[in-house]
Amino acid sequence: MSSNIRTNLEAIIKGIQEHKILEVFEKYYHADIVMFEKGDSTNRIGKDANRKAEEGFVNNATIHVAKVLKVLVDGNNSAYEMYMDFTYGGHKVQKTQWALQEWKDGLVIKEEFF
Repeated sequence: MSSNIRTNLEAIIKGIQEHKILEVFEKYYHADIVMFEKGDSTNRIGKDANRKAEEGFVNNATIHVAKVLKVLVDGNNSAYEMYMDFTYGGHKVQKTQWALQEWKDGLVIKEEFF
């Protein structure tokens, strides 16, 4: 199963780099997805709530660089570190963050960003 997770994770990363965030979200994220950012106690629960958040990012951001630094896969868990350079709402942002995923039935069911 972990080989499918690695393949799916690589597709998600490629989708981010090719500006297809919404497409990979629809294909690789579970209906019961829970997503949250470090320091934000408000978890986004369910695909509809998370789709709105993803659409908000996509509609307000221009990604200039999305470079993967590390990828880890262990059982039903994966993580990747990504450097991103983007403009969001007219402000230039450069940051490196980790995304940790838990998988169920070949789909991301939980994702946390640090």
